[in-house]
Amino acid sequence: NSPELTNLWAALCLSKSNIALPDVFSSDYDIYKVVLDTIDFANADLFFRFINSSGSIVSASNYDDAVLLQRSYGAFADNNNTNATSLGSIGFSDYTDKGGATVIYIYNPFDSSSFSFATWQNAGTSTIGTPVRRGIGALTIAESHTGINFTASSTIAGVGASVYGVS
Repeated sequence: NSPELTNLWAALCLSKSNIALPDVFSSDYDIYKVVLDTIDFANADLFFRFINSSGSIVSASNYDDAVLLQRSYGAFADNNNTNATSLGSIGFSDYTDKGGATVIYIYNPFDSSSFSFATWQNAGTSTIGTPVRRGIGALTIAESHTGINFTASSTIAGVGASVYGVS
């Protein structure tokens, strides 16, 4: 049997310094698929953090990740972080209004007895070629998470996001 996707949330968010999607994770699913079909900002990387069951963005230095940057215009690179304040990079753009796309899988976010894990891949936009990222990461705090927060070093002009439960 193929996995089924249940659309739980979809929106387009414009001109924000960070974008929160609260109350999208629950005990109904162990795996979630987050699709960003529009990523629009100028010369910045996009990152994400979890939102705990109290509604607070978890910004403590408890995120670990490994990201493979695959540039169409140059050398590949590893971007690895331990004890960071977010996961990513999950998107890059140095064009305005050109977009990009990311698919993130979130594992066990609502389970208060385990860490929350994620895998992602994306294609960004750059004036010198396409940067692709593939990453894995974890929030190393065992607590219940009900949402996701996107953040960047500059204003996010637009993000189109959909969240699906995977069964």
